Amino acid sequence: MLQVKNLTITQSRDLRTLVDNLSFHLKADDKMAVIGAEGNGKSSLLRLIHDPGLTASHISWSGEINKGSKRSALLDQETAPELSRQKPLSLFADYTADPELYRLASELSLQVDYLFSDRELGTFSGGELLKLRLLHLLMKKPDILLLDEPGNDLDLPSLQWLEEFIQTSDRALLYISHDEKLLSNTANSLIHLEQVWRRTEARSTVSRLGFDAYRVQLYAAVEKQNQMAAKEEQDHENKMKRYQQIRNRVDHELNTISRGDPAGARLLKKKMQSVKSTGKRFERDYDKRTRPTDLEQEIDFFVSDLSDLPSNKEILVFRRPQLHIADRLLAENLELIVKGPEHIGITGPNGCGKSTMLLSILDQLKSRTDIRVYYMPQDYTAINFPSGTAIDFLAPSGKKEDMQAAADLLGSMHFTREEMLRHPHELSGGQKTKLLYAKLRLDQPNVLLLDEPTRHLSPLSGPASRQALRAFGGAIISVSHDRLYLQEVCDRVLRLTPLGLVEEDPDLYQ
Repeated sequence: MLQVKNLTITQSRDLRTLVDNLSFHLKADDKMAVIGAEGNGKSSLLRLIHDPGLTASHISWSGEINKGSKRSALLDQETAPELSRQKPLSLFADYTADPELYRLASELSLQVDYLFSDRELGTFSGGELLKLRLLHLLMKKPDILLLDEPGNDLDLPSLQWLEEFIQTSDRALLYISHDEKLLSNTANSLIHLEQVWRRTEARSTVSRLGFDAYRVQLYAAVEKQNQMAAKEEQDHENKMKRYQQIRNRVDHELNTISRGDPAGARLLKKKMQSVKSTGKRFERDYDKRTRPTDLEQEIDFFVSDLSDLPSNKEILVFRRPQLHIADRLLAENLELIVKGPEHIGITGPNGCGKSTMLLSILDQLKSRTDIRVYYMPQDYTAINFPSGTAIDFLAPSGKKEDMQAAADLLGSMHFTREEMLRHPHELSGGQKTKLLYAKLRLDQPNVLLLDEPTRHLSPLSGPASRQALRAFGGAIISVSHDRLYLQEVCDRVLRLTPLGLVEEDPDLYQ
């Protein structure tokens, strides 16, 4: 159905290879997920498979992509502005006489009257918009569906619907996701794209395992390889120590042998040549040693040791009779009280006002001097990064010791020197996430306001991120659709509705 051979994708901006020598075969019944950190080439891979003309100008590639006579359809992560302005009435005008339109609409659990709506697509909720976009693609009768983060911006019912759609679809699917639960419930094979050795080398893995089994296998392989690497390193140290002792002894004998014993001197020189030859062999063996695996982790999650809050300390009393954005009423009768190190999760449909509410909470808390508040937005383009480099962002004082500490911290998070010296807006989404967590670490906050904190992370970082945030001794007020995050990190989950906040059981998200 789809055959990819020896595909290499390169980014010309910094001559970095994103995908190296990737080969795989997508079969008719495959639900193949593409995982990895942001900036590793996942979206470029899907665009290239669908239509090489869609790739960005700074992307070059080599290899073979063969779809034969099969047709693909691509659902981009973001809805194109021109599509957002279209109305279903015109979008589906050419298909209204085709019974397949109504059959597929029913299959997608989409109300038929939506097909004749004169509302712009951009005004529909996340779940409704996804279904309308999928329906439009399916009417083109593709054999292969390429989906780029289809679960973004979906509420719980829509996520559950998406899982069922992927599971029951009769088309081959290749899709990108960071949602661990969705991956666990849907993928029967995986492509894992990594940037290892401090993001200087691309590594691609194709597995016919499901996500959970692959993760177990990966971590077991990492542990085994690191144990082997440690043993070989110790063996090498022992051999080199013994080698140096022998060389020192022979060297000493050469320096002290009597001039009257030329035969003995010749033997010692011959022995030294043999010793040096052994040393060179040890060096060659060391070059071929097993190296510890550099399993890509976007973030070393180290927030758990930041300062605690007393359990009875009043963090927030938030009351709003009405919540607006511009002149649109989003919700009424809002009340949220947070004390001590509570971890709060706020969920609800896309567009219901969650991010607006979080910003309103930030506005209320930011002038407080008895707490240290840190806000991380969902949309990094909204951050007004000052001029300068990533190091400058972390060390605005410009002091040498502060800049060195910032560089050391970024180095521990696998930033290359080139990335440290870029402006933050020039970094990939995954690298921006690292940068913001580094800033969090340096600021030492005890109240976190997080808007979709796991959205930009690889699913393989999920367990570590949730464990660290769960152990954080301060307060967390967060917006999230991540079911595992809501279940494992949050003490309380609140759904934002037009009539206010409604308490939910975190175990509902199991």
